[in-house]
Amino acid sequence: MRARLIFAFAFIGLFLLAVYWVSTWNDHTLDGRIERIEIPQLMIGPAETDMDEIKLHTILVNDQTEVTGLASDVQELRAGQHVTIELDPDATLKIALSIHVTSD
Repeated sequence: MRARLIFAFAFIGLFLLAVYWVSTWNDHTLDGRIERIEIPQLMIGPAETDMDEIKLHTILVNDQTEVTGLASDVQELRAGQHVTIELDPDATLKIALSIHVTSD
């Protein structure tokens, strides 16, 4: 009986660890639409704007942020563009490592 209980707790613990690991896979990427630009920060909203309330993310950019796609520089970014942002995993703030612009 005791062996079964230990096995059950170990199985539950490993299952919870696997769920946590899967939930952190895409924590460092953000897809959305540029709502507002005030260098050195961008306000990013969801790609779809059908909702009554939207959650905006404040993303910081710096001189090392790489911009690809339809824009080649931070200065070419415009409100309304759809972007995929890779965030710095080691930073406590949301600092963009790269921004890929997909469409206007």
